[in-house]
Amino acid sequence: MTEIKFLGGADEVGKEAILLKTGKENILLDYGTNVQTMETPMQPDVPIDAVFLSHAHLDHSGYIPILYKNGYRKGVWATNETFELSHILLKDSLKVQKKKGLVSKFAASHIDMMYAHKRVLGYKQPISIGKSMVTMYNAGHIPGSSSTLIDTGKKRIIFTGDIKFIPTEISPGADTSYKNIDVLISESTYSYKDHPDRVILANGLRGHVKDVVNRGGTAIIPCFAVGRTQEMLVNLTGLGIPVYLDGMGIRATEAMLRYPASLKDPEGIRKAFKEAIKVRSSRQRKEALKRDCIIISTAGMLQAGAVTYYIKKLYNDERNALLLTGYQVDGTPGRELLDTGRFVQDETDVVPKMEVRFLDFSDHCDKQNLMKFFNKVKPKKIVLVHGERTGEFAEELNEKGFDAQAPKAGDVIQV
Repeated sequence: MTEIKFLGGADEVGKEAILLKTGKENILLDYGTNVQTMETPMQPDVPIDAVFLSHAHLDHSGYIPILYKNGYRKGVWATNETFELSHILLKDSLKVQKKKGLVSKFAASHIDMMYAHKRVLGYKQPISIGKSMVTMYNAGHIPGSSSTLIDTGKKRIIFTGDIKFIPTEISPGADTSYKNIDVLISESTYSYKDHPDRVILANGLRGHVKDVVNRGGTAIIPCFAVGRTQEMLVNLTGLGIPVYLDGMGIRATEAMLRYPASLKDPEGIRKAFKEAIKVRSSRQRKEALKRDCIIISTAGMLQAGAVTYYIKKLYNDERNALLLTGYQVDGTPGRELLDTGRFVQDETDVVPKMEVRFLDFSDHCDKQNLMKFFNKVKPKKIVLVHGERTGEFAEELNEKGFDAQAPKAGDVIQV
């Protein structure tokens, strides 16, 4: 009997962690944190034989170093891109926690230990963990992101990680070539809505940014360092408007360009990155504030990073605009700004006069494409995770003839 235990991220977006007990092997799928509160998942209750990391974002990778602090000495499996990008994000998370006065639960040495035990795995290259075969497939979410298929010999179980089936400027669409799946553990971030057409959205973004600059304003684009920053660069350079790039997105772009095979258009990204003005000093930040320009900066949910500096300087001028382009997790300053109209970060609590707009550039799958995926794969059971409305979606799927469940943290499903 195979057991699947949900250590975190089951009925929320954040701290994803799933423990698969095959009866022979214990395999951990992701081990992340809550990006705002730094809340952590439950601890595994058995010794772990292997960890598979779906992608670099901290809500999936951010707590893996604690395993090494606690004595784990076996491997973490992921793509080369995921290892390099997650290393940047993990090291930066320690800096952010220190700046906020938080005490980190692990040290830089534990991150280094994690990377000393890295096991690089390409797509469609099956490996054996005990008697189980594990294969990673392209998940389309960000470069290097993976879905993980575990074949125990008796059951075939796949964990999607974060998935995106529609190609973006950066990544090709996710692989969907799965057959004879017993259990599909699927993310469901946007199980309740569909995304707008990305081409129309990008055209609208470019037009709106031009309007902001033409009225004498600055367009601030908060971005996730990995994925969204690069897409915004491609979309917004070449308009005849100065583009400043600030924050961790610089290092992330440099890292991604070292793996051009994982990118949809590496030359387009390289050209856009070369054209952008890289901000590496306080002098350059002050220079950007004096120009009618575009500023692409971390962090995407406004919880920290260089973007907060720009907002605090520019929020009181209605000619300026803040354009949020990604999912805003509950409890983050970005979510609070959208819900209440107030920007609250550290000791700042203001109602911005600048325009604030949300543009749905999501790197997650939407409802209609999840349904297409489920209907194509036809799994015997669907388990919904990584969403705020998993229960509602499970009920809807059951009404459509699927066998769907929406577990909570700590729940165990037997297969």
